[in-house]
Amino acid sequence: MKENIEAAVKWIKEQPVKGCLTGSCLLGYFEGENQDIDIFLYNDKQFAKLLYSMYHNDMFQILDPLEAWKLEKYINDPYDSFKKHGLTTIKFSYNTCVDINIIVKKNCENIFSVLSTFDMNIISKGYDIETQQILDLSDAEEGSKVATWNKWNTSFYTGEVWQISRILRQLERCFKYHRRGYDTDAVVVKYIELINKIQDFTNIFSSQDFTDKLKIKKSNTRIVKQICEVWLETHEITEDQIETLKLKIKEI
Repeated sequence: MKENIEAAVKWIKEQPVKGCLTGSCLLGYFEGENQDIDIFLYNDKQFAKLLYSMYHNDMFQILDPLEAWKLEKYINDPYDSFKKHGLTTIKFSYNTCVDINIIVKKNCENIFSVLSTFDMNIISKGYDIETQQILDLSDAEEGSKVATWNKWNTSFYTGEVWQISRILRQLERCFKYHRRGYDTDAVVVKYIELINKIQDFTNIFSSQDFTDKLKIKKSNTRIVKQICEVWLETHEITEDQIETLKLKIKEI
């Protein structure tokens, strides 16, 4: 597996595209873990350029039926997903064993704007493919296994419930990196602080639709908070709890 990850990274770094390489592959190899590689492209044209390079390379396949559907949809209407959600992602598999996610995201037009959307400092590191330069926002000592929240991510400073809801989608990463040997307690504590902002939010709007959605947010984040608090005590989480977490966050 390690050799395949290294080969995939080498190929990516050789591509003539404007984007950056991120993810756990920049932190080393984690034995027994399914490591993937994330590539953020800085605009639609760069995304298409890399996508078709991978599509016509026999070392890359699409094995997941959902990803195959997304690819077909992209080919027929390249901008549909981006127009609707400000995001397009497609997952390839390198040599059938390494997942590679290619991503184009609204307002992520350079390496800093990509890294500053991440939740944890330890992963706020990227390799810019065009300049061949590394940008490291982690402010962590080399080899440190203690993670904290990414101070460059402005979502951590907001009281806006919708923005908090979006960053909560990254929460599961805390448990994944704990399994990889990192201390992620400080990040989980920060997430609980954000959840409390939703719980304490006072509705000043007369819209019934907003009221209903806020009620769901408060109900779901209460469950998410309970899971986080139990995890901070035990540092254990079941697959059922992970699935509950993902479902409740998705509904927020």
